[in-house]
Amino acid sequence: MLDVAEHQSPEERIRLFEALADASGDAIVIARSDDQVLIYANRAAHRLFGCDPERREMLGQDGKRYWPAEDLPLLATLIPRALAGGWTGDLRQRRRDGAIFDVNATIFGLRPNVRRPPLLVAMIRDISERKRMETALKLIQFAVDRSADGFSLIDPDGRFLDVNESLCAAFGLGREELLGKSVLDIDPDVDRDELARLFEVLRRQGRLLLESRHRRRDGSVFPVEILANYLNVDGREYNCCFSRDITERKRAEQALEDSRRSLSELIDAVPDALFAVDAEGRVTIWNREIERMSGVPKEAVIGQGDQAHARAFYGIARPMLIDLVFSEEEPGEEMRALYDQVQRDGDTVLAQVYLPQVYGGRGAHVWGKARPLRDADGRIVGAIEIIRDITEQQEAEKALRLSETRFRSVVSNAPVILFELDESGLFRLMDGRGLESLGLRPGELVGSSVLAFFDGEVPIQRHLDQAIGGAPVQFNARVGQRVFEIFFNPVRDPRGGRVSVIGVALDVTERSEREAELTRFTYTVSHDLKSPLVTIRTFLGFLEQDFVKGDAQRIDKDIGFIRNAAERMSRLLDELLELSRIGRVVNEPTEFPLLEVAREALDLVAGRIVERGVTVELSQTQVLVRGDRPRLVEVLLNLFDNAVKFMGDQPRPRIQVGVESREGEVEVIVTDNGQGIDPRHAHKIFDLFEKLDAGSQGTGIGLTLVRRIIEVHGGRIWVESEGADRGAAFHFTLPAPAPGC
Repeated sequence: MLDVAEHQSPEERIRLFEALADASGDAIVIARSDDQVLIYANRAAHRLFGCDPERREMLGQDGKRYWPAEDLPLLATLIPRALAGGWTGDLRQRRRDGAIFDVNATIFGLRPNVRRPPLLVAMIRDISERKRMETALKLIQFAVDRSADGFSLIDPDGRFLDVNESLCAAFGLGREELLGKSVLDIDPDVDRDELARLFEVLRRQGRLLLESRHRRRDGSVFPVEILANYLNVDGREYNCCFSRDITERKRAEQALEDSRRSLSELIDAVPDALFAVDAEGRVTIWNREIERMSGVPKEAVIGQGDQAHARAFYGIARPMLIDLVFSEEEPGEEMRALYDQVQRDGDTVLAQVYLPQVYGGRGAHVWGKARPLRDADGRIVGAIEIIRDITEQQEAEKALRLSETRFRSVVSNAPVILFELDESGLFRLMDGRGLESLGLRPGELVGSSVLAFFDGEVPIQRHLDQAIGGAPVQFNARVGQRVFEIFFNPVRDPRGGRVSVIGVALDVTERSEREAELTRFTYTVSHDLKSPLVTIRTFLGFLEQDFVKGDAQRIDKDIGFIRNAAERMSRLLDELLELSRIGRVVNEPTEFPLLEVAREALDLVAGRIVERGVTVELSQTQVLVRGDRPRLVEVLLNLFDNAVKFMGDQPRPRIQVGVESREGEVEVIVTDNGQGIDPRHAHKIFDLFEKLDAGSQGTGIGLTLVRRIIEVHGGRIWVESEGADRGAAFHFTLPAPAPGC
């Protein structure tokens, strides 16, 4: 075969090479190895680096200008490797305008002339888009793994191929356990035929939203909402599912349905005729009384438009009061001719008229009132009209005002903040609904330091250093008044080893407060219950010994100690039970004079008052309070009993009960001239089992009960004392009865 190159001049061969190189989609550059000056760059290279290919701007330029300055040391290490045997890998390059981008490059040496330094030939391909996609894929995978919703990838036979942490947690199963199961193992409502049918529907529609039930490891079943998506990758079919526990939503829906049913029953119980229409004039409400008045059943008009409400009254379509609501104009002559009286008061229209057709032709004089129904933004979405029979009562009565409560479904998701930190701890990203609890907007803190975000008590710098070092970190931190559980997860940049931190913050304020309160309560209860148990155990041992000895006197004494300890434990348990009931088991609130309650409490403690010779002075101010009367008697009984108990050696013991009325509340003051209270300990007196005098009778729960009862009534309680033998004054407040109660 004839070698074409033998019949070409060097110039022709160079032009042929340039034509072939310019036809390549990849960038090709050639540079001298000693100084990296470019001696050739094809058109693709010029376009890639932002240079003019027609003018061949790159030729003769220093090739290092197309490298980021911080990556030039890497170039120095690559040149020997490229000349020795070639090098292939990912790099960063710099365009003429300074923009940095990612490439995949193959670099090798070429020695066209032994008397000159070898050349470097580089074939370069832009992979910026691929890098962006890889980063996006990592973020998506992280979001899926941390999603509150369960995620699963399922084959057509219902077998789990992939699951996220939330789905495993929902079932109480490990990931490997769940991957060994199928939909038939966890869904009690689906059999194999139904599974095949659902997948066929999904195959046709591409997307399917349905509700079902799932079974946990312990056998319990919970409702879920499933969003299924059909995927076909390289001929293989998949079902990509997102499942959400909708237990709370189902409860809310049931509550909403119950409320709607109650509202419907309430509307039907209204003694006036009542109906409503939406913005298009379709009837939405038609109560029982209007059925009786018009003789038209609800089923015949609900959902009907074209003034169906008027036909029910007049037999023809004609304007009624409710139709004027949608117009801001004053009633015209036509409406004035139809009604005896008609007027507008703001957005409300009122009228009187005689209706001869109602009540089966008996007729009635009626008063009517129509007004708009508005949404949360104030837009008119409908209107309501009330019609009252005033045949026997010509004077208009107060209009019936109907309150409608709009219910909103609440997302049972814990508040979450998602953020990203760079190596120095600056926020790159901050988003998520959890920011609302801190009054922050998404992105508001981008560029600021994480060290200033959390309280100084938490070693944020140490946690950040751990995460940058490649170790996931979990810790709790306070931000303002909120407590968050924080997760730091390192993410490494494969190009140069740089690390950033992806973080998640979960609001656990309420959980922390409950745990602290439970810890305090458990410690206090266990401490005070242990004391009588120790006494019982000790004297049971003595009792055994005394039985052996036959010492009857000591046996009676042992039994007495055991009985007293058991009775104390019984009192403790009874009063703890009583404390737990405060706020749950209540009597119907009533209104009564405070003086009566005070006298009733004094009657209950009269024996001790007479025995101790205590003088009681009651304020004769007549004040009404509203609340749980037996509970408030219990409050005063405890305070009186407490005052008598701690009178000490006072020769003329006295209790005074004063009352002060202020706007919106009543303050009661129970003052005694007894032993008094050290002001340093006054703040502890209402705590559970707190007894400032360890030798006194009682369990230390009485004043705790008093505080709980007052707080349940919406009041406050406190004590004032100047010290030992100076007496004490217990103050508590109660809301005053609302006018008209």
